[in-house]
Amino acid sequence: MKTRYKINEMTCSGCQAKVAEALQTVADKVDVSLNPAEAVIESNKQIALEDLQHALSHKGPYTIQEIIVNADGSEELSEIAHHAVHNHNNHNEPPKQLEHLAGKYYCPMLCEGDKVYDSNVGCPVCGMDLVQIGGSTNNNEELNHLKKLLIQSAVITIPVFFIAMFGMSHDSFIYKIIPFNVALWLQFIGTTAVLFLGRKYLKRAYVSFKTWNLNMFSLIGLGAVAAYVFSVYVLLNPHAFHANDHLPIYFESVAVIFTLMILGQWLEARAHQKTKSSLEHLLNLVPQKATILINGNSTEIDIDKVQMNDELLVKPGEKIPVDGIILSGKTSVNEALLTGEPLPVNKKENDEVLAGSINTNQAFTMKATRIGQTTTIAQIIEMVNKASLSRAPIQRLADKISGYFVPIVVLIAISTFFYWGFVSTEASLLFGLQNAIAVLIIACPCALGLATPVSISVGIGKGAEYGILIKKAEALELLQKTNVIITDKTGTLTEGKPSLEQIISLKDFPEEELIKITADLNASSEHPIAKAFTDKAKERNIDFKPIKMVANVQGKGMQGMINGKKILLGNETLLKQNQLEISTEIKSKVTEIQNQGKTVSYIVINNELVGLAVIHDAVKTEVKETIAYLHSKNIKIIMLTGDHQLTANAIANQVGIDEVFAQQLPQDKLSMIESIQKEGKIITMIGDGINDAPALAKADVGIAMGNGSDLAQDFAKITLLNSSFSNLKKAYNLSEHVMKNIQQNLFFAFIYNVIGIAVAAGVLYYATGMLLSPMIAALAMCLSSVSVIGNAVRLRNVKL
Repeated sequence: MKTRYKINEMTCSGCQAKVAEALQTVADKVDVSLNPAEAVIESNKQIALEDLQHALSHKGPYTIQEIIVNADGSEELSEIAHHAVHNHNNHNEPPKQLEHLAGKYYCPMLCEGDKVYDSNVGCPVCGMDLVQIGGSTNNNEELNHLKKLLIQSAVITIPVFFIAMFGMSHDSFIYKIIPFNVALWLQFIGTTAVLFLGRKYLKRAYVSFKTWNLNMFSLIGLGAVAAYVFSVYVLLNPHAFHANDHLPIYFESVAVIFTLMILGQWLEARAHQKTKSSLEHLLNLVPQKATILINGNSTEIDIDKVQMNDELLVKPGEKIPVDGIILSGKTSVNEALLTGEPLPVNKKENDEVLAGSINTNQAFTMKATRIGQTTTIAQIIEMVNKASLSRAPIQRLADKISGYFVPIVVLIAISTFFYWGFVSTEASLLFGLQNAIAVLIIACPCALGLATPVSISVGIGKGAEYGILIKKAEALELLQKTNVIITDKTGTLTEGKPSLEQIISLKDFPEEELIKITADLNASSEHPIAKAFTDKAKERNIDFKPIKMVANVQGKGMQGMINGKKILLGNETLLKQNQLEISTEIKSKVTEIQNQGKTVSYIVINNELVGLAVIHDAVKTEVKETIAYLHSKNIKIIMLTGDHQLTANAIANQVGIDEVFAQQLPQDKLSMIESIQKEGKIITMIGDGINDAPALAKADVGIAMGNGSDLAQDFAKITLLNSSFSNLKKAYNLSEHVMKNIQQNLFFAFIYNVIGIAVAAGVLYYATGMLLSPMIAALAMCLSSVSVIGNAVRLRNVKL
């Protein structure tokens, strides 16, 4: 029996090894993966979750939850076992139950992937303040708390700094106002108060060393505590440290360092809030009230009171409250803020309308079909939130560097202390201590860690503004690396609204009879081409009805029995499968039609070819320009279609496609992608139908058109909501901008740390006499993270 489990707190290969070792003490066969953070246990007997948790708790702060698969295929997590040591550092606290993606906060560095938290307790891995997920309430709560903390800290720090700066000599005017000893003790009291205000950061530093998840707070905590303890020692033993009437006390440095750190946290929180503006804008699209019709009477109710199938009234100028279908009336609806489509869309009875779009001219009634979290806009917000928590491949490089960063910095600080304290020509214990503290404080692993996820988050929000839904962060990285774009034809390059242009009778069959037969055959199908036949019957007022004995022949057409007659409707392959020959004359006629970019279906009754159905699906006007743009990026365009080769060639020649493969079945499309990938090419697949789903899943980047099937969208990493092919160009542009922004961030973070640490260590001292005080180092450290976030926020102003 195999059982899957989610492992919380497992963030690196070292954790993976510890988890595997722990679980193997309880189970015989264990397979532990890091991404996703899961374990699969195979055992002949049921193993209690408490036993697994007990084994894990001895290896670290890991918790385990069983992954339960429901009957509908959805997954949920069990509660954490009561033996769980969630607060690994405090056994007196009861374990806290976690729910996958049910909290309100996440780590901006995504240290634990998509894990979320109920409150801002700080990331247990990197120690950073957590960020509220877009769409959460009380977005300003943490920001206001940090602002209050900053003001309190600054009010205390300024006098401490003033006393220290102007009290370097016993002759200073400061000591005419405040006695020397009193001034020293005031600095001690003020600095201690600042440390108390920032005690949660000291706690994070302590936890980071205890769990050996070293981070920014490890460095700051180590440097600040070293300076504080040394200063207290000097304060209590002043006669041992007098140097030119000045005591080597660094209380003001500690106070300034912590105040600047709180300032940095506040600035980061403000910057993160800006990255979520696109999602908050989407949330504001949904009205808080709806007008419900009951027995002809209208009543205004709260939006959360709307139920499925309720009849609602939407007046001109109002926002549509939920997704639904128009029952009566016709109007134009502005969906620009949802799909990016600038022009209003005409709507009539039985057309779908979406929550958040605006009714521009006439009142209509509608039936609610999707409410609450099931509406399109709610699903968009959920997808964007999930995508913001996903990781791009480029982040692995930053993660790898960050993993070694803190230990290396600590070693550099120790080396700096010994060199300047005991080896250099100007060796001094005080000199060594000051430089070592500066090294610890100026180093900023957060700048490296934030470089990728913040840009990804802003980029995903920007895409949502244009109706480009990015479900996986890796899609943003891989799209701009694409070598080959494979595209479907129907619904992707064409409008996806095929019409039955002509019925050609070959055996003196009345045209109306052939229309009726083909409409009967297609009445139960939801395929766009099937709709072309039924629409033609409706247009001619020809009655038709679904038949029971009908079958879809994948990639070839349809067949069924009508009044005892065997009917075939499909392509040439279907005819060959049924041993039917096509005359040279008919082939010539069909070729002529196909060369115009039209599709021909053969109509067969009782093994006799009786007619041709000519179907036309217009090419989207923006396709040619978009393909030309992609060619300018050295991207090869391939079309895979189930249509005839001649029809496909005609479309390809019209829009400039490089290569065409026609009469392709779903498995053929899949094989083509696998074949090209073996050449080392990165492939983007764009399609809209159920038959495209396997290829969309296999491609490096799968892009689904918003008017396509739900299955296609489920397997795609990007969905283009308004189905305009030009949005492919916008998605590519977005990918380029985001990756350029990430590269800038990584470059800045890397260069900042290399130069900053070198200067703090005194590399330039002999040449320039330049050293950094701990205070200046603290300011530089804060600005580095803020600069990275500020650069990412620039993506909000990008024009796609």
